[in-house]
Amino acid sequence: MVDLLIAGGCVVDPANRLRGRFDVAIEGGEVAAVAPDLVQGGARRVVNADGKWVLPGLIDSHVHISGRPAGHRMLARAGVTCALDMSGRPEAMIADLQEAGTGLTVGFVYPLIPGETVSYRNPDRLELDRVLDRALSHGALGVKIVGGHYPLTPDATARTIQVAHRKRCWCAVHVGTTATGSNIEGLEELVGLAGQLPLHIAHVNSYCRGQKTGDPLIEASRALKALARAPRARSESYLAIINGTNAVMENGVPRSNVTKTCLQRGGYAATEAGMEDAIAAGWARIHGSRDEETILLPPSEGLDTYRHCGTQVYASFPVNSPASAIALAVAKTDGAFAVTALSTDGGAIPRNTTLEQGLALVRFGAFSLEDFVVKACLNPARMLGLETKGHLAPGADADLVVMDRTTTRAEWVVANGQVIVQEGKVVGRGGRLLTTPAGQGFLSEQGVEGRVVAPDWL
Repeated sequence: MVDLLIAGGCVVDPANRLRGRFDVAIEGGEVAAVAPDLVQGGARRVVNADGKWVLPGLIDSHVHISGRPAGHRMLARAGVTCALDMSGRPEAMIADLQEAGTGLTVGFVYPLIPGETVSYRNPDRLELDRVLDRALSHGALGVKIVGGHYPLTPDATARTIQVAHRKRCWCAVHVGTTATGSNIEGLEELVGLAGQLPLHIAHVNSYCRGQKTGDPLIEASRALKALARAPRARSESYLAIINGTNAVMENGVPRSNVTKTCLQRGGYAATEAGMEDAIAAGWARIHGSRDEETILLPPSEGLDTYRHCGTQVYASFPVNSPASAIALAVAKTDGAFAVTALSTDGGAIPRNTTLEQGLALVRFGAFSLEDFVVKACLNPARMLGLETKGHLAPGADADLVVMDRTTTRAEWVVANGQVIVQEGKVVGRGGRLLTTPAGQGFLSEQGVEGRVVAPDWL
């Protein structure tokens, strides 16, 4: 008798060339069988998926949940079963998983922030070695250069990529150095600094807002050419219009360079007064909390919250170009997607819209439903070295989403064989952390279930 049967849904699994009405049997956390008309009496629990799409669980290769436990609920409701936090701290990742986990499998990379996690903007190789070793020993998959917000020098950026490659660990980059910004020129600089070494290029669409040329599509074309010069890179982009960043002020100006740029894009001064004007006008939307999830506050409430918290809040700005986002999402080179995966840069940031916006592109005819599953499920699984995720072959991890075709909302979500969303309500608990061999012992000491991954592209 199997544990769970997803009955009568339209299964879409391009990795195994499946599209049609099938039942999915789940046992012991794995897919046991995918076939028409499996015996329902042989299952302890049956979910009726008649008239619904059944897809592999979404894998989001760029989220922010560290220290923001609401992100676990928000990801589960969005159909995500596995995710990579792109600025994680070990203590926060573990505490949130244990206290607010919803059954997800998550990994994290550790941020390199001058004056905080590295000494200054030009750390030497010895310091980078030390920081990377500590991050890996505490469960991280690698590190992230947070260049657009807190840049390193070009030399330090190149050094970090080299050190990560020598250790065969993850190196993600939000482009921008002390010489360039979070824009198309920063992306082109990064490709030159990396050479032929592997790296994860974050949210490519964020560098194609027309900041340098005035035309997002011209910049998207330049981005695709840059990616073609980096064959060992992996990349992701998202479809949401809003961009999330912190609103923290230091000496009357935004601490983050991205926040400065977002204010200026709306015609506001990159100052504390400019931020208040932007909030009052609705250009900057302050993040608040409701029903255990993050929401965008209306202007008056947002301004009160911003002042009450002494600027220690997050904000979102409508700065992303739909034209470049769509172009980057669907572009292919020699039959393969030029940008590896669809992501959200979401989690606890309220833009977990991969199902909604990705399937809008399917309805529009920009790409097929199989293309969507490749970009949102299969490709990010391969990025993470998870051969048993992103598809529904027998023996694969039982990660899947049952989705309403009309609303494109996740009605049921199963992660590692456990129902974590039931009729739209989050019911999952706990979870597990992806790590490297160096972090396995630490996670065990903390009482956290770990899964070791070793992506072959690194």
